[in-house]
Amino acid sequence: MRGPITGPAPDEESGAWPPPTTEQLDSRERRLSRAVLIIPYCSLAVATALACAVRLPNGAPLAVMLPLAAGALAWLLLHTWRDRRPRFRSAPVATWWSAAYFFGLLAFLTLLNLCSPLFGFFGISCYISAVRDLPKRLHFTGLVLTALPVALSQTGGQIPDSAAAGFAFLGVLLFNLLVARLMTALATVIADQARHHRRSAAELAEANEKLARMLEENAGLHSQLLMQAREAGATDERQRLAREIHDTVAQGLAGIVTQLQAAEHGTAPAERARHLDNAARLARESLNEARRAVSALRPIQLADAELPEALEEVVGTWRELHGIRAELTVTGSPRPLHPEVEVTLLRAAQESLSNAGKHARATRVGLTLSYMPDLVTLDVRDDGKGFDPALAPDRPAAHDGGYGLTAMRQRVERLSGRLEIESEPGGGTAVSAAVPAIPREEQHG
Repeated sequence: MRGPITGPAPDEESGAWPPPTTEQLDSRERRLSRAVLIIPYCSLAVATALACAVRLPNGAPLAVMLPLAAGALAWLLLHTWRDRRPRFRSAPVATWWSAAYFFGLLAFLTLLNLCSPLFGFFGISCYISAVRDLPKRLHFTGLVLTALPVALSQTGGQIPDSAAAGFAFLGVLLFNLLVARLMTALATVIADQARHHRRSAAELAEANEKLARMLEENAGLHSQLLMQAREAGATDERQRLAREIHDTVAQGLAGIVTQLQAAEHGTAPAERARHLDNAARLARESLNEARRAVSALRPIQLADAELPEALEEVVGTWRELHGIRAELTVTGSPRPLHPEVEVTLLRAAQESLSNAGKHARATRVGLTLSYMPDLVTLDVRDDGKGFDPALAPDRPAAHDGGYGLTAMRQRVERLSGRLEIESEPGGGTAVSAAVPAIPREEQHG
């Protein structure tokens, strides 16, 4: 019973067998090397045994034939011994010895065939040596020289002595040359394919190594990007909390301090009570805003109202706290905008009003909210003492131009908007924030 067939199966679509792997090629080369080493000895042993067992009328005596066979064996053993010595493998020595070995083997084959045509079996060792030991340009010459004694053995081991015998010898010789040439061409094709496959395997291994290095680099870059993303996220969150705290808690605490100071210096009990009530209300609002800021919720003014109503509430509260005339004007058609757009404009209004109340000494403030097709703008103007905008980023004392204006600018620029500040000492201040009119996404479900 036959055992199971192992190895790669042919492709189901094309029916072609897959190319051999490098391990399979190495295994085949090892088997071929062992065969090349053993076949000459086996062919000599078989030919000698047949020549001794079958005595042909024209055969030479054993006293002549056996010493020649022993000499051929010694020649084979010498070649095997040299092949296993590394010092004999240098290029000049190896090339010289390989050619000498082939012609020595050919001489023994010719003499043995003259002793008995049965020694033609030994001719396979010369065919192998012609391809293995001679330079590639001499392969065909070696095959021709080997085919001569082989053809001689196949025609009886006698040198042709007639025209008919000569034609027969020539035909057998041509046939041997044709077979040898076909076998050599096939071996060359197989060797070329093996070299091509090895080269492809080496290139593939190199490509895989490069890919592995690229994957390692990509893994490092991925980790670096993740780290940078975490750092960027942490930075954004810190900036967001800083802006929210400044716009809510800090301003609320400043308002509370102002109201408490006013209550301390107030003379009438009703006035002190009003300031204390305002301080308590600011404290509650600041607490609520702080909680909403930590939870990243919308400002309380926008929780249940649209932007114009929220701004109207902010303006009314500020007007009541500071006792300064403030008005809001809305132009265009109000429409729901993206929450971040509305929060940005609301915070810009709060910051501008806070600055006007604390530093500008204004007597009138006007806010204009303008809805345009692609933009929405908020303009805040006061008639206060003004300041130098060039000093604002570096001089926190000037019109609170420190973190307040920086936070306002950050909010606007995050939306690809622009913030413009026009002011001069004694000439009032105008703050203009313009951001894209991004519509609010409808909530479904």
